[in-house]
Amino acid sequence: MARLSIERRLLITTACLFLIIGSVIALTVRSYAKQAADEAFDRVLTASALAIADTVGIEEGAVTVDIPYSAFAILGTSRLNRVFYRVTAPDGSLVTGSPILGLDMPPVQDDALHLHDAVYRGDPVRIASVQRYRADTVTGAGGWIGVMVAETREARQELAGQLTFNGMLPAVAVALLAGGLILVSVRSAFSPLRLIESNLRARRPSDLSRIDREVPTEVSALVSALNEFMDRLGSVLDGVKRVTADAAHQLRTPLAAIQAQAEVGLEETQDPQMHRRLSRIHHNAREAGLLANMLLSDATTMHRLETQEREIVDFRDAVDNALQMLRAESAYSSLMSSLTLVKPETPVLIEAEPVVLREMVRNVIENAFIHAASPTVVQLEAIDGWATLQVMDRGPGIPDAEKGRVFQRFARADAQRPGTGLGLAIAHDVVVAFGGTISVADRQGGGLTVEVILPVAAKGEVS
Repeated sequence: MARLSIERRLLITTACLFLIIGSVIALTVRSYAKQAADEAFDRVLTASALAIADTVGIEEGAVTVDIPYSAFAILGTSRLNRVFYRVTAPDGSLVTGSPILGLDMPPVQDDALHLHDAVYRGDPVRIASVQRYRADTVTGAGGWIGVMVAETREARQELAGQLTFNGMLPAVAVALLAGGLILVSVRSAFSPLRLIESNLRARRPSDLSRIDREVPTEVSALVSALNEFMDRLGSVLDGVKRVTADAAHQLRTPLAAIQAQAEVGLEETQDPQMHRRLSRIHHNAREAGLLANMLLSDATTMHRLETQEREIVDFRDAVDNALQMLRAESAYSSLMSSLTLVKPETPVLIEAEPVVLREMVRNVIENAFIHAASPTVVQLEAIDGWATLQVMDRGPGIPDAEKGRVFQRFARADAQRPGTGLGLAIAHDVVVAFGGTISVADRQGGGLTVEVILPVAAKGEVS
């Protein structure tokens, strides 16, 4: 289904309105142009008929007519027109001219001038007819002598078309100008909505602050509703984060105690069946503790991303602090001894929040520890304005079909393997918030490489 566009509706409605008004104006201009052309040519036509009528007379019972040259010279100014005439005696007989011109016209006996539209030999013509009463100079007998002059309508139509074009040209120009102004006005009227859209798109996913941009009165109700909705949504999310953080924090201690008790039981029991049960308890307690740590890390990370200001930090310090935290956990003590750290001697400065950056690094390295109990390489370098952190392991890797899902929450390539499906998802949110990218790729020789790329702080930003 096509999306509804208010802007498109306004423009289409305006175009239809212009079309209707333009059609009415065109018909009106065309009517006035035809009327003006008829009036102009009728004056010439009647002048020609009157010029001929002034020369008719009766002498010795015969009608005489002396058609002046000027009568047809006037009509001959247009090369398109063809001219016909007819002069009839008082008894209706033909004196000169066309014998069939005006036969369909009713006979009249007055000296008034008459104009008619007729068809002559298949062509539409305009006829001017006039009657003149003349008396015989010898006998004194008299009668009405009829004079008809006709012309075709080609020149009238040409003049009417030219007048219509000249009359519509300014109207079309005004319509185009008005249409352009309306288009600009409509787009300008919707520009506040586009600014709000760009403001919302530019925000981080966790940014639910109010829209404080000045907007027109017509849009203020919508902006107010959006602000109220984001306030309510922010309150709900804050409550969920608090519950998650509190629950994760409260679960860590009992889960650690269960794991420790299970380890003691595994060392003391000799019963194979009891050993299997304690192993499952120890495994589940370790998985639950890992999930609680991840949930607490997620809540802490999101909270600090929203509330804490960014600062210029040394990426090397974040890596060192993350490794120190992992070294303090007994589960990873054996893996830390086989870890290889490669980092530059000079500071790698980036703009970030220190705790959030440390948590991101910790999650990426811990992900390698969980899925690959083998030597891990952590490499940090700065090249061409970008800081690159690579965590490389020799684990089973990730199938190509699953690589696109690893940054989704709780997504796991293999449910049988340990892990929560949160570590890389948290790292992805942090990296995107800091303006960088994160990706996974197969390591040459086997294993997986997680690569984090963040922009190096500009020199002018370093204090």
